Amino acid sequence: MKKHHHSISIATGLIVVALSACSSPTANDLSNNLPTTTSPTSSPTNTPTATPTPTAASPTPNNDIAWQEYQSAAGKFSLQVPGKPQEQSQEQSTEAGKVKVNMVITEANNSGYFVGYADVPDQSAAPVDIQKSLAESIKSSVTNINGELKSDQEYKLGAFPCRDFDAAGKVQTTDVIMKGRFCIAENRMYQVFAIGSKENLEPKDAERFISSFKINN
Repeated sequence: MKKHHHSISIATGLIVVALSACSSPTANDLSNNLPTTTSPTSSPTNTPTATPTPTAASPTPNNDIAWQEYQSAAGKFSLQVPGKPQEQSQEQSTEAGKVKVNMVITEANNSGYFVGYADVPDQSAAPVDIQKSLAESIKSSVTNINGELKSDQEYKLGAFPCRDFDAAGKVQTTDVIMKGRFCIAENRMYQVFAIGSKENLEPKDAERFISSFKINN
């Protein structure tokens, strides 16, 4: 059970909240805050905002994992998750004030699967500035696993700008790999990633998790 909790602590400990540090759309530089513990600063969401439903008909890359569809009305997103999701929320103190971070965390094969979203100040920005902000958020996440960015590229999820990345690093004494997608939809930032040891995180599972992510209008 120790490994079970360790994978969840990895995912929660790497939450990155991206906030606009400037009021100018042409200087839309996002700063980052990181919680250092999962408890007691994080607490279960009192009112469920999403309903997981079984997807037995979907092919499962890993037969040991029971995948299900997860839909969040409040978060305006859906995706497939391995195992039973845990909903949490945190309030982060930032230069822009208090910001609520909503999280969904699941674990499978001693690996963590994480979706987080937070609303940033409502600003318009040129696409190049948004991509720069996403790249900085990814860089911050990779830094927090003492990692190295293996790949980093722009991605378009419908009309929304995103950025995909692969990284490798270390959490305590464990070598880990991290795969994810960060997106901005209007004034909301989404962070979707899977993280685990090289031995435990299945690339097919990480890809299924990330590629199933959809933002609903």
